[in-house]
Amino acid sequence: MASNRYYADNTLEPTQGFAWDWSAGAGFYIEDSYLVGIESYDKGVELDLSLAISYDRFYLDFDHNQLSGGLVIGYSLIDKFDWGLDILGTNTQAGFDEKGLGFYNNGVIKELQGIKKRNYDFDVGLRLTRRFENSQFSFEYLHDVSGAHNGWVINSFFSQILPWRNWEFRSGVGISAYSADFTNYYFGIDNDEATSLRPVYSSNASTSIMFEFHAEYPLSRDWVFLAGWLTTWFSKEIDDSPIISQGYQHKAKVGLRYVF
Repeated sequence: MASNRYYADNTLEPTQGFAWDWSAGAGFYIEDSYLVGIESYDKGVELDLSLAISYDRFYLDFDHNQLSGGLVIGYSLIDKFDWGLDILGTNTQAGFDEKGLGFYNNGVIKELQGIKKRNYDFDVGLRLTRRFENSQFSFEYLHDVSGAHNGWVINSFFSQILPWRNWEFRSGVGISAYSADFTNYYFGIDNDEATSLRPVYSSNASTSIMFEFHAEYPLSRDWVFLAGWLTTWFSKEIDDSPIISQGYQHKAKVGLRYVF
């Protein structure tokens, strides 16, 4: 069972009392970064952890199996007639600094040297969901409450699940919009960061389009093979930033997970 909020069989629904589920595994990934100066194709092994906890209408979910997964905390306001309305809290954008993204770095990157640290955000808002038999459409309006960029994010996503023999294929496409505050916090360049090769840059609201595909196959009662692909395209407001090397990013992975 997937717990990612973007998919039709997610477990983020009201439960009777307390319920939980988790799995763990590892996968080999390869991705290209959109930040300048970072190796074109980064690769390595990463842990795949998933934990879904719910108590009545409250839920907490950490999903690292789906490439679009992440931390979600929520409360279900309405869940009936295949419609759902939730209060949602989640991270939208990974932070980075002159060493690059997250913990996959090996020191200061020459092309990013001198930029200020961009922190992870945490956004809270409403999520409207319509479920169908094997598909789901969702719409989210979120606002940053972490103090990182203090802007808004709008996400819309349509996903479909296709079972075939013992395989399960998941595909989805999403469109997101980001406020000017979000765009300029992460991708803008102010006077203190500008150099002869990195001019001052500010922009307006921006957008992105995401496509995701996953395949899972049970190898035994407890072990599952998984593979996934995620591509994100950025609008020119992001692509034109001096710290952006390309207007898209790809990530692929294969791995195994153990379902407890």
